[in-house]
Amino acid sequence: MLLCCYFKRYHYNGNYSKLLVLQQDDLLADQAGWLAPEFNLMSWTLSCLQLKKHYDQVTLYCDRKSKKLLIDELALPYTDVRCELDVLNSYQKGLWAIPKIYAYSKQEKPFLHVDGDVFIWEKFPPELLNKALIAQNMEYATDYYERIMQELEGNLRFFPESIRQERENGNPILAYNAGILGGSDIAFFKTYTKSAFEFITKNLDKLDSIQVSNFNIFFEQYLFYCLAKKHDKKVDVLIDRILGDNQYKGFGDFIEVPYNKTYLHLLGNYKKNESVCLQLANRLRKDFPTYYYKIIDLYRTNGRPLHYDFYSFTINRYASELLPRYQQLKDDFTNELIPKRSEKIDHVPLEKIVPDGLNVKQISDLGDFYRKLEKIRRNKFSRISKHFLYGRDINHTQYFEHLFTDLKDIYSKIIVADGEYSIIESEYDWSGIMDTVFRMNLKGNGEKAKALVVPECHAIGCSLSDVDLLDLEILHILITKKTVGRLINECKKMFPREELKESRLEFEKLIIGRIKKGIHSKVIRAIMT
Repeated sequence: MLLCCYFKRYHYNGNYSKLLVLQQDDLLADQAGWLAPEFNLMSWTLSCLQLKKHYDQVTLYCDRKSKKLLIDELALPYTDVRCELDVLNSYQKGLWAIPKIYAYSKQEKPFLHVDGDVFIWEKFPPELLNKALIAQNMEYATDYYERIMQELEGNLRFFPESIRQERENGNPILAYNAGILGGSDIAFFKTYTKSAFEFITKNLDKLDSIQVSNFNIFFEQYLFYCLAKKHDKKVDVLIDRILGDNQYKGFGDFIEVPYNKTYLHLLGNYKKNESVCLQLANRLRKDFPTYYYKIIDLYRTNGRPLHYDFYSFTINRYASELLPRYQQLKDDFTNELIPKRSEKIDHVPLEKIVPDGLNVKQISDLGDFYRKLEKIRRNKFSRISKHFLYGRDINHTQYFEHLFTDLKDIYSKIIVADGEYSIIESEYDWSGIMDTVFRMNLKGNGEKAKALVVPECHAIGCSLSDVDLLDLEILHILITKKTVGRLINECKKMFPREELKESRLEFEKLIIGRIKKGIHSKVIRAIMT
């Protein structure tokens, strides 16, 4: 079976329904729905390389500018490159799913189309690839998509018969997620893609009256469902669960691959999630450092900014210099001694991090929090070498796999707290204040909120996360090295004995979850033996 992907230039202006094709020359500046442009390239790179690990034939559909970037500059190892998507440049920019419809329409043999934000760590089930029609999963639409459909019905002049029948019968909106889509029923795909293009072209003069980006899900995923149902076609799915369109929990958990998850899909808002984007970058750097540093090299040599420039503090500039430095830090790094040196940390003006709608008391509390944070950054974190912090980060990416691949063996694994962190107490919870989207609870509850402040090697110099008394007790216990089993036993002292008898497994899951949280926050590390 042929695996195929497509690459077309996108722009994203704030949420899932605003993903647009961007006609521009500078693809290094194209966010393509992501938090920052470099994560778009890292996604395509990791997706391609993981597919090539498991399959010989992977074809890329792209336009000329995309080919120059992905093939000529990054040298991604696609088996075949079909540089055909420039024929779609006349279509309205918001029709971002048209390249996928085009790629489906060109297939003459069994195939599986894989999105560039899908990553696999094992082959797709062979029995799935033998099916006539294949999708990622079935999904049901929320009221939000029902309102979009009503908007389309109020403005568009033409709907395919399969969709009209579903709507006339009053059926709820169901669709097939097209993270992967394909199969051996080529005749159906010819009918489906012809219907999709007809759906688009017969409404071209009406697209200015709708939010055109919302149209894509309906002419791709909803139409696929309706047409398969109309022709009584069975669609086999990779994930045998019907998910709500806003219920894709855990699809961005890079820290759980490959020991617990082997398939990820960064759909929707995952692309804007800073934690997920950094996990993506760390995974690419760990598994394919040569390609990771090619991307960093492209940005540095072309004078393009990175979201977090972890390389501003080193004179090494090119991939040929950064890669050996990475390997040396990976091989020789030790947490036992922390090199000290004066490091520049950028000033972050308070007004840049103040969210809207705060009352006087909250603004005062945030100001106090900010002053404590700045003191930590200037007086403590600026003395820690960024070379050390970068080495810490390189080694951190392997801790999850080391600890959690075999849960039967986890109790004998050794962990310890990293000591270079600080805690800030405040009336309100400001631990998410530096996130791209601030979602933390601002309501005081009489108990002091506690923010964990961790040094980072980027220019801002720190990251923030929330902690509670259990997290702090675990860090206190781990001042000296402990096995996971011993940590669990010592944490039992914090809970009533009768509760522990009744819920021993839940208690152990709680502590292991807190260990994962500490590793993710870079305040707990594994002793690699």
